Formats: sequence, C-alpha cells, structure tokens
Amino acid sequence: MSQIRRSIAVMASVAAVAAVPATASASTQHKVTSKASVAAVQANVSNAKTAVKRLKRAVRAGKSTLAKRELKTARSQTAAASRTARGMATRSVTADSAATAAQALTIAGTQYDTLLETLTALVDDGPAQSLIAGSIQPTIAGKAQILQILTGLLDDVPASVQPMLASIIASLGAGDATEVVNLDNALNAGSLPETITGLVGQCLAVATQAIQTAMTMIQGFLPLMSADAQAPLGNILTQVTGISGSILPGVLSTITGLINSVIGALPIVGGGSAAGATAGLGGITGIFSGLLGGLVGGSAGTIPGTGDVGNVISDLLGGLLGGGGVVGASPVGGVLSTVTNLINSLLGGLLSGGALHAT
Repeated sequence: MSQIRRSIAVMASVAAVAAVPATASASTQHKVTSKASVAAVQANVSNAKTAVKRLKRAVRAGKSTLAKRELKTARSQTAAASRTARGMATRSVTADSAATAAQALTIAGTQYDTLLETLTALVDDGPAQSLIAGSIQPTIAGKAQILQILTGLLDDVPASVQPMLASIIASLGAGDATEVVNLDNALNAGSLPETITGLVGQCLAVATQAIQTAMTMIQGFLPLMSADAQAPLGNILTQVTGISGSILPGVLSTITGLINSVIGALPIVGGGSAAGATAGLGGITGIFSGLLGGLVGGSAGTIPGTGDVGNVISDLLGGLLGGGGVVGASPVGGVLSTVTNLINSLLGGLLSGGALHAT
C-alpha cells in the first residue's frame, strides 16, 4: 500500500440531512468545529509521521533512548488523531458531519497503517525491539477500531460517497499485507531474541486474522461499492473467506495485492468520477477520491508475490476497469470471468483448502 501522506483539504460544505432542522448559526458553528477537528487530526498525524521517520533513523543508528522516545511520540500522536476522529463520528448527526468524520477517520486510520508497517519492519532491527514488538498488537487494534467505525458510517454519509468510503475501508483493511510479510520475514530470519520470538509469532497471528476479518467485513457492504468492483471482489472474497484457518503470508500478500489492484483500477480513484458533480455535494467526492487514490497509489499496481504474472494481472484489470477498450457500459462480466480464471490458476492450492494454510 502506498503512503497517503499529504495534507488533505477540508471538505466542502454539503446539504445536510438533519433529524432536527438546525439554525443558520448552529450550522455555521458546526462547520467551524468540523474544520478545526479535521485540522487537529491532520496536525496529530503530521507529528506522528515526523516521529516515525525519526524512529527509523534512531533504530538504524542504534540509538536506543532516542528510538524509545520517538516510538512513544508516534504512538501517542496517532492515538490522539484517532480519539479526535472517533469523537467526530460519535457526535455526527447529519450526512455532512458523518462524511467529515469519515474523512478524519480515514486520515487517522492511514496513519495507524503507516505505523504498523514501520513497527513490523523494525522489529528485528537494532534497539528497542521489545517495546516495538509490544506496540504492534495495540496498533492493529487501533486500526481495527477505526475500520469498524468507518463501516458504521456507511449508511450515514451521502449516497454518492458510499462507494468511495466502502473502497477506502476495503483498501485499509484488506488491500495490503505488508505487516504480515514483515513479521513472517522477521521470524524466519532467526535473528530475533528468544525473549520476543513468541510475542512476534503472536503478532503475526493477530495481523493475519485482522486482514481475514476485514475481508469478511467487506463482504457485508459489498453492494455499496462501485458496480465495477462488486463482481471481481465478491468472487475473491467468497473463495478466500470460505477457507478455515490462517492463510500463509505469501499467499495473503498475493490476495490483498489483487484486491488493491481491482480497487486501484476503478475510475473513482483518480477523482474523475461523475459523482463529483452531483448537485449539493460540492468537492466532497473529489476529496474522498484523493484519499482513496493515496491508499492504492492512484492506479492498478503490481501484485506482491506474483512476479511477472502480477504485472499481467494489473495491466489486465487496469484496462478492464479503467475504461480502456471496454465495449458497453458495464465491464463486470468480463472482469468476473478474468478474475475467476486468475484466482483458479494462482491460488488453486488455497481453494482446495490444503497446503497454503499456516500451521
């Protein structure tokens, strides 16, 4: 998953659908408060990003005290962003406020994802290994909490925003398995201290389960996603979530890469969706497209773990879903057939329920 990793403009005002009509003064105050809250989330995330960068440098330089301090800052600032965003969701009573809360939650959730990938990459390198390892599961839990709240907002945001928000949740939850691969590599390298080997193994199991749980969750709101994505994603999720037990890291990486490629190829990712022109929505859909584009890289990408085959899949899905050379209004049939064949050939062992399970 690519880094989102720019400041996002504050969402334009939308026509609110309030349970109790608000006065002009109250409406204005709400917009000011929402703007300040999103800015607070962005400020916390910016501080967290800086701390993460310093953490990486400290670990690689062997500076234990500095690494511990920057780890504490990164975690506290990420948690602060989450608290503010979650508070916005709790207080949201209109379509406008729900969409603004979803924007803030996406920014905070992406920071959790960045922190998680960093921690799992550093757990077998340099000082502060015990503290880093102990921070992984809370980070997974923080990200999962945001995903659950975002999912709860799907019915509250404007209808035109639902496909984008659903795609954001899918990308955050099951569009990448970098943390799982990182942890598996750390365990297989044999360089971890005995004191934390067991903990890292637990983290791997929890991280794997979190992605598989996210896949099950995505199935529940699949009808809200873009029509172009429903068929291929539905096919992937149905086959994968029917498997019992944990999936091996390399296979999980291939699956999540395929999911990311499907979402990344959607026209809405680049912000050019016709939904952006919906009356009364202003720039709201464009902003969500920007958030989604940051998550998936703005286009279909290489699928990890599949080598040259991954490029072929990405190119193929990019052409089918991006509108290149597709005849007719809906490419769903062709995509479904293509993805089915790809899954059957690439993940045949997984579908049989055999050798591709983690023990």
